[in-house]
Amino acid sequence: MSKPGTYILWLELAEESSLGVGSLGKVTFTPGYYAYVGSALGGLAARLARHRRATKRMHWHIDYLLQRATIREIWHHTGAERLECAWAQALARMGGISPGVRGFGASDCSCATHLFFCRGPISRDAFQAQLAALGVPGMIELWEPPMEQGR
Repeated sequence: MSKPGTYILWLELAEESSLGVGSLGKVTFTPGYYAYVGSALGGLAARLARHRRATKRMHWHIDYLLQRATIREIWHHTGAERLECAWAQALARMGGISPGVRGFGASDCSCATHLFFCRGPISRDAFQAQLAALGVPGMIELWEPPMEQGR
């Protein structure tokens, strides 16, 4: 089993898309960049591999958006701390970012959303500084997928 962790999927959506998103119903997404905050306390590598697969059973809200959006970058922190909500709070406080769909990815917590919209990517250093200002521990790293085993 891989190590647990918290992550942000940085997604780009090229065109407006109306999608059915499970219990949230039909949602219209504006073109631009989205940041989705998630956690994988059972294993970060497996969760991120699942998000990157084109074919999967629709389970989480993000699965629906990933049908149309492209993952451009993944930031993560390895550790068993429950940091997902703190990361969402940090994104919500940053300039140039606005909350996405209410309840998206946040059905098991009291956050308004774990999906955020912005016109372009933000700096990982700026996000790290925002976390530090909030007293949230951990260094944010760029995800480098594990090498695939030979066929």
